[in-house]
Amino acid sequence: MPHRFPMLVLLTSLALLLGCAAPTADAPVSDTYDTSFLTSALWDDGQAEMAFYEVTRGHNVYGEDADVRFTVGTYVVKHDYAPAEQTKATGDLEGVSAFKSSLFYALESGSYEHKRNYVVNARQADLRPFKESFTGYDWCSNVYREVAVHPDMQVRAMMRSDDYGNSDASFTYRAGAVTPAQLPLVARALDFSADAAHTLHVLLDDGTYVAAEARLLEEATFDGPAGAVPAEQVQLTYAAPVPSMISDREVTDETYWRGTDDARLLLKLEGAGYTMTLIEQVRSPYWSENVWDRLERVTERP
Repeated sequence: MPHRFPMLVLLTSLALLLGCAAPTADAPVSDTYDTSFLTSALWDDGQAEMAFYEVTRGHNVYGEDADVRFTVGTYVVKHDYAPAEQTKATGDLEGVSAFKSSLFYALESGSYEHKRNYVVNARQADLRPFKESFTGYDWCSNVYREVAVHPDMQVRAMMRSDDYGNSDASFTYRAGAVTPAQLPLVARALDFSADAAHTLHVLLDDGTYVAAEARLLEEATFDGPAGAVPAEQVQLTYAAPVPSMISDREVTDETYWRGTDDARLLLKLEGAGYTMTLIEQVRSPYWSENVWDRLERVTERP
């Protein structure tokens, strides 16, 4: 099951990548992200950003050459999250303003249907992760994985499955690190107004921190189903291979295409052997309305 992400070859050494001691201070990374995007009034409208994409891949779930296509659903919404309890803040729980993002899809392979669902909660102010979770079902077994960053700066990771084993791990959080499933939102939030590149660290569920370089490439035009729109390309290059949510392989670099308006919508994602391209996007309180009644180009559930 995929859950680590691609990274770029940095000019720094591999010692920086894997060997640095993690700081204990919980310092915001204010110069990395555009706070006007993170705190935009767009997120205060009581709705979720829902976007749907078509993925094309040159390999199947077993790594064999094949023409594979499937639909991916995503959402991003703001809500209050309770870090101490590691759950949405309801009732008397004290919450912190956070983004909840999800990416989900299903793909077929012979008798099997592989369902994959990622959910991340991260602090709105600086994208510090609170919890990333993954659930999967492949006709053989359920799988659940979780990486939770607790207020004491300890990361607790777990995996549960009746077929694939169980595991638990604990380690110290490195300030500023992000989880693999956060990367689409991270790419959108990066601020290149003062710096041409940023160094990030991606937290993997085994306690490894992989260094990555994020760099803004030239502006481009995205030709989507709704027409041509201006776009920016953000390249992430990883110092060691990390798993991708959509490729079923570990990768070393990928390029995110983001819109240039205030929403900075993810328009496209490209990596070695796979592409994810926007089909349609709406803002919807999907928990109180049937979003499928509003979609015009997406006809099947991911």
